Amino acid sequence: MNALDYWQLFLETGAPEMYLMYCKHKSEETHVFDDSGHRPESYGLQ
Repeated sequence: MNALDYWQLFLETGAPEMYLMYCKHKSEETHVFDDSGHRPESYGLQ
């Protein structure tokens, strides 16, 4: 399911869980997480 499907379910049912799922999926659609792993060798060492 995508964010729009959850939004439709929320509108039809009024279930707060559907709104939370909508928000979660909407966030995942708009944010690209860049964790490519390309870091210097000393990254994280102190």
